[in-house]
Amino acid sequence: MSTSEQTENTDPQPETGPPSVREEVPAAKAHAEKRAEEEKGKDTKTSSGRGWMHRTAEIPLLVLLAFVIAVIIKTFLVQAFYIPSGSMFPTLHIGDRVLVEKVSDLWNEPGRGDIVVFERDVFIDPRTEGNDSLLDDVRSFFRELLGLPTGRTEDFIKRIVAVGGDKIRYAGSPRRLSVNGESIEEPFINQGRDPGSPTLTSEDCKRLEMQRAGNGCRVPAGTVFVMGDNRGNSEDSRIIGPIDEDKIVGHAFIIIWPPGDMGTI
Repeated sequence: MSTSEQTENTDPQPETGPPSVREEVPAAKAHAEKRAEEEKGKDTKTSSGRGWMHRTAEIPLLVLLAFVIAVIIKTFLVQAFYIPSGSMFPTLHIGDRVLVEKVSDLWNEPGRGDIVVFERDVFIDPRTEGNDSLLDDVRSFFRELLGLPTGRTEDFIKRIVAVGGDKIRYAGSPRRLSVNGESIEEPFINQGRDPGSPTLTSEDCKRLEMQRAGNGCRVPAGTVFVMGDNRGNSEDSRIIGPIDEDKIVGHAFIIIWPPGDMGTI
């Protein structure tokens, strides 16, 4: 065999195997990539749907948590109260909302000059007592939370002028407050003086269930004697008697509404 013949026989041989297989490889790869993209899209949609459902399911839990926090704050720390009358004018005006803190009363005894909120039970018809629904209870809670009256108790706000054991007298023209025989200056009362509101003398002790002490009355232990700054328009201890300390809700310390009256008390 000649050299030229050998050279011709060494030419590259054509690839063998079914042409259809070689042609289908790129198509199969593209199909697989497309399927992968579709599955990824499904996973993303599923994950997004589950995330939305998860966030929606959290809303009731967050509302419950906020409610529990509000209950704790209202019960143990701070509560808002609405001023419905002018009995504390000019210190407080009708429509003012004040914050009452309850923490200091846990360690400190009520003191003279403190402005406090206390509760008095209102008359409830025995025929309707106990008929409140769950909705009524919830409504009452939120009214208390906003400092509005509930109809079950009356909240009064007054100034403590004497504490348990003090001898108190309120008389004269104009009226003068005397505690333990000492005349007390009261620049905060309406118009700076009281020309003629109800008095408190030894003649009133029996009516108010207080012990007589000279020309005045002795404040019972465990109670406080309160009066409004607007002496001529105040239903206070001169009428309802001393207030049990355990009826005190807390100490008013700041006006939060309206903006024009905002400030410490």
